[in-house]
Amino acid sequence: MLSASQHPPRGPRGSAPRGGGRGGIQKRRTGGPVPVDRDGDLVMDAAAPTQARSGRGRMDSTRSARTPSGPPGRASGGRQSGGRSAQSSRPTPSGRGNYVSEKSKLSVIRGLGAGQAKVLPSRISVEATRLQIGGLNQSKAASNPDGGLESLLGFLERKASALNQSNGAVRIKKSSKVGDSVFITASPEDIAAIQKLDTFTFAGAALTIRVVDSSDQQTEPKTNEVREQFKEVLARRYDGNAKLLNLSALATDAGLQKMGMFDVKNPHKIFLAMMVVASNMFESRQAKREAIVSVSLTDNHLEDVKEVMSLVEYFPDIKNIDLSRNNLAGMKSLDAWNSNYNFKFRHLENLVLAGNPIEAELPTLKDALARRYRKLQTLNNVPLRTPEQIAADLDHAATLFPISGPRFNDVSDVGKTFVTQFLGLYDTDRSALLASYYDSESVFSLNINMSAPRSSGLSVPIQPWAEYTRHSRNLEKINHLNARMNRQYKGIEAIQLVWASLPATKHPNLLGQTEKYIIECDLQAGLPDPSRQSAAGVNGLIITMHGEFADNTGASSEKSIRSFSRTFILGPGAPGGPQIRVVSDMLALRAWAPLAQFDSAAAQALPAPQSTMTPEQAELEHKKALASQLMEKTGMTLEYSGLCLDNAGWNLETAYKMFNESKANLPQDAWLNGITS
Repeated sequence: MLSASQHPPRGPRGSAPRGGGRGGIQKRRTGGPVPVDRDGDLVMDAAAPTQARSGRGRMDSTRSARTPSGPPGRASGGRQSGGRSAQSSRPTPSGRGNYVSEKSKLSVIRGLGAGQAKVLPSRISVEATRLQIGGLNQSKAASNPDGGLESLLGFLERKASALNQSNGAVRIKKSSKVGDSVFITASPEDIAAIQKLDTFTFAGAALTIRVVDSSDQQTEPKTNEVREQFKEVLARRYDGNAKLLNLSALATDAGLQKMGMFDVKNPHKIFLAMMVVASNMFESRQAKREAIVSVSLTDNHLEDVKEVMSLVEYFPDIKNIDLSRNNLAGMKSLDAWNSNYNFKFRHLENLVLAGNPIEAELPTLKDALARRYRKLQTLNNVPLRTPEQIAADLDHAATLFPISGPRFNDVSDVGKTFVTQFLGLYDTDRSALLASYYDSESVFSLNINMSAPRSSGLSVPIQPWAEYTRHSRNLEKINHLNARMNRQYKGIEAIQLVWASLPATKHPNLLGQTEKYIIECDLQAGLPDPSRQSAAGVNGLIITMHGEFADNTGASSEKSIRSFSRTFILGPGAPGGPQIRVVSDMLALRAWAPLAQFDSAAAQALPAPQSTMTPEQAELEHKKALASQLMEKTGMTLEYSGLCLDNAGWNLETAYKMFNESKANLPQDAWLNGITS
């Protein structure tokens, strides 16, 4: 029977067998035979000759080289000393020698978890690493106030943490945005997780991720001294009277040469650094717009404007650019300035390309340049078009396809009578309106579109929605089934409770202010037969009304104005009920914006398809057909499809190619139903 051995005494023992019995439980030795002296007596303190500390819990990491347990230079347990002398007097932190020390380390590692154990050495011995992230400027997040940096960092941490669950959450320590690249710093194991996100799609753009090596870090102009030197160069080249920033012949600039800027591995980074420094000298975009109107880039040996791409990123409001005496060979060499939807020279008025190979092609390219730069007035100091022509072209672009007049296909004036009575009764007596046109099967719902696009020139503020939000059934915002079902109100009683809680309204007079409404009416088949005599259903009307109304939310005596769209489905009433009933009533509310005015000429031309079309009408129909094809192929709205074709010279193949190149940069309202393809 096995028996546990007693705890050994603290003092020296007079005798002890060398090997110990095999039958009992013994304290594990540190490895190797028990040390003895020349006479065979037990050595109680082998570390004494080396002046090391001894005693319980503290032992030297090596044995004496004279011990018979092995040749000199071997540590206890037979492990190599790793270059350290066997006579070293340096004690180890562990109380059990090398073997036990390694065991302790493994125990700690096991406690941390197997996944973390694999990277523990790198945590100790490797410094934090940097990554360069590309693709942010091509994403939809680039239009955010901070350029999308915070959204990108959150995306990287969230996605990398999901791929790195065994090591916990990924954390980015430092970040900075330089041009179209974002530089991040993190621990090595987090860097490894983030690298797995290479080619991932962020806000519609594919990310590129690469490690920044030490040589790249050394060449980045970061110090205050370099910034101050750049500021001196920029100050010498700025003409405040002309509001001109002269960036010509940079390679010959004595200040830049003295800084050794042209000895770096990537010379194009010099221009990027200068733009960063120049941009940071201003407090706002408005300050930059007022201080710098013109930029000269002459004599820089440019073969493509992508070498100075950062100009459009940091100074997009420039009106005059001189690219004389460079090596720009064709329109393709200018494409970089037009490739990003968020960064374009939208206010460019004067462009000089003299002394470039492209100059010979300008007579054939001026129309393309005029389409690319909508406000361009002069090309190579030659007038291209007047400000009045530009204004007319911009108006034409805003209404590329004339809006046809409303289609009102009424039956026995049912629709006309309903619309006229509805607007008056909804403003004055909603209970009477319910009794006249609604029954127990009528359904009502409303939704608020808080992201409807508005022109930037509108001065009417967006009004609060507090009185409406509790009833809003916007299916893009409400995901819970109960809320979706409960906010669809059926029957007179339920609808009356909702209408009573909504603010009082005042619609414009339909007869005196027709320009504030667009109302359409058409036949609607297959409606439920309230008499239950026809299984196939009965015919009715669908009426769509767009307009505006004023209301008083109760917060103040001042009335607010809102835009609305309301869709009614009318059908025959049930026996004993109203003769005409509302089957469905859907109200959509949005911030106020004026209605687009339709083209009366186009409206008159539509009802007479048999008449011979003029060449202008035939061309318009052809353009509509092309836009419809592009819309079906890409998923863009008809308006954006037309703008894309207009930029492509109404060439469908070219337009589709341009779409593929820039679709990641299109805004949300460019897509049908706001859904990207």
